[in-house]
Formats: sequence, C-alpha cells, structure tokens
Amino acid sequence: MAYSDTYGQTYNVQTLIDHGARRCGKLAEELTSEQVLSSRQSLGFLLSNLINRGIQYWCISKEVIGLTPNKYQYTLPDGAVDTLNVLYRTLSRPDGAYTSSAGGTVANLYDGDTSTFTQQTSANGSFTVNYGVTNPIYAGSIGFLPYISGGGSATWNISLQYSSDGVTYSTLQNLGAIAVTDNTWVWTDIDPGQSVAFYRIVISGGATLALREGYIGNNSTEVMMSRLNRDDYTNLPNKNFTANQPFQFWFDRTIPNPTLYLWPTPSNAFVQMTVWYSTQVMDVGALTDELQIPQRWYEAIVFMLAHRMSLEWIELVIWKRWRTSICTKPSRKSATSHQSTLHPTYRRTQDDYSSLLDTRQTPYRRYV
Repeated sequence: MAYSDTYGQTYNVQTLIDHGARRCGKLAEELTSEQVLSSRQSLGFLLSNLINRGIQYWCISKEVIGLTPNKYQYTLPDGAVDTLNVLYRTLSRPDGAYTSSAGGTVANLYDGDTSTFTQQTSANGSFTVNYGVTNPIYAGSIGFLPYISGGGSATWNISLQYSSDGVTYSTLQNLGAIAVTDNTWVWTDIDPGQSVAFYRIVISGGATLALREGYIGNNSTEVMMSRLNRDDYTNLPNKNFTANQPFQFWFDRTIPNPTLYLWPTPSNAFVQMTVWYSTQVMDVGALTDELQIPQRWYEAIVFMLAHRMSLEWIELVIWKRWRTSICTKPSRKSATSHQSTLHPTYRRTQDDYSSLLDTRQTPYRRYV
C-alpha cells in the first residue's frame, strides 16, 4: 500500500476562502472581489479572537531584554498579549583577548564602563574574542551595546560567528537587518550553543561597527519575578527606588504594545530579563500566504469562516426581509358597521424566524 510519506500539508488563504464559500453553497468562482475581501477580513477577525479562548501554545515567544540602569519601563514586541513567566537573569563573563578587524580602542569593548565606546575606522568589520584553543567557552547568550553618534538609532546587518581555530568561521546566529538604538542592549540566546575558542560579531551592508560593550555570557542564573496587579503597583510608596535586582513587575496592557514596569528599578547594566509571553496569531496576509495555525485546525477554521461568510451573504438579508414582513388579519366586524379593519401590524420575532430553520441540515447550507 502506497502512502504519501509526508506530514504537515498547508493551505493558503485563498484555498480556505474557497472551501468556506463551497460550504455555504456558493461556488468559489462566483465570488466577487468584494466578497473575497470581506471573507479575508472575517478570517482576520476569527484569528484575532482565538486568544480570547485561551493560550495558543504554538504562539508563545521568548524575549531577552537587557536591563538599563535607572529604567523601570520596558515595552514588549508587537503581538504580545500576556506574560507567562518573567525572570531576572545574571551571566558570567569569561576573560578573553579582544581584537578588532578595523581599529578602534578595543579595551573599551570589555571595560565594564558603558560610557566609553569602540568605533571601527572602516565598514564591514568585526570584533573577535579569543579564549584559547585549550580553554573553549560555551556561550549561552551573546550581547552587544551599540554606540550611535548623537544618541539615535540605525539599522545594522549583524551576524554572530564562531571558530575553533580562528581561521575558519561558521555562523552561529544570523540576526539579519535589525534596528539598534544607542545604549540599548541587543541580546541573543544561543540554542544550541558551541563550545569553541573564538567568537566574533560581524557587521555587513556597508555600515561601521561601533560598540560600547561586547558580552559573551555563560553559566546563566535565572530567578522568577513575582507579578503585581495595578493596585499593588500604584500603592508602592517609591516606584523609583533602585536596587541591583528587580524582583516584582506590573504588566500594563497598553495599546499597541503592552508594557512591563519593574520594581525596584534596576541599577546594573550587565543583567537581563527573560520574558516568556503569549502572542496573537499572525495577521492574515496576502491570498497566497499561509496561516499561522497547526494542520489539525484547518477544518475548524474553515467551518468557522463559512459560518461568518453565511451570516454576511445570506442570513442577514433573509432575516431583514423576514423581520420587516407585515402580517395582517381581519378583526371582528363591528355590530354597527359592516366595515372591516386591519389588525395593528406587527413584526415577526426572531423566534418565529428560527422556528422555520431546519436544524437537521448543516447551518451553512440551509438557505441555499
């Protein structure tokens, strides 16, 4: 017996709309451009509502945030809905020999002083740290603190690389084009990592690398932070109180991005916060795009979409016509007059309307 020997077949947005239309009793080729647009928007409404039914476990993300001294407010990425775990993290920083491919004061890269910086003298350079071939280091997290002249922001193409001999390098993590801001850490967890002697941060695309600090971290320690509600946080007497380690947070559901408020305010520039959070299902893109849902959900999504499509295309029109229909019946003739009068008009109720539906049929085909 022959099987496909494949798993995880996917379908694009257009295919799901076509199936939804057919389940409403309408051929896909009969759909107008307005109906396709309406169906695509209904699909978006449907997906955005899923988070109200509980956490979608394939929509859980992790964000590693470098804490900034005297800053207690941190914004989560787009799509974040709620926090699941928030942890305070510290790292060890093994000693190594730092070098630059294009000049600069390399000692400033690891001096522990975020007010100094190292700026290379030419584009497309790299900073390398050598731990020695006899003392390889397993890097669990790599971070760098950018320096942008004037305190602004820029877009850098960054690649994190490793080597066992300092000659042949492989890509550990390609960050691609990322937005960087002066004096704001960029951290990347390496999973799985490599136990090697050489690590380097490489910039490309014609930009010049300038860093306040570079950090190869290992032996991380994480401590769970407790969550406060709004009343607990607002009742804190000194919200700007500083300490080396924050141990509480308030999650503020601001729009468009939720915000974390830490307490006490951190004072250490070389620590992190690890945030596990739930997200929305990604938006519906073009008709040729796929949805961010598991394969086992396609049938349910098509049926829910078909229901919404039927409400817009058929049921609403029939209901309006039915509800506004007028029934009349003669009243008893008056003993003194042979004239007949009409009983006051009344509108039929939704119960009257619903009683006519054949509930034994699929609800999406009952009007066809």
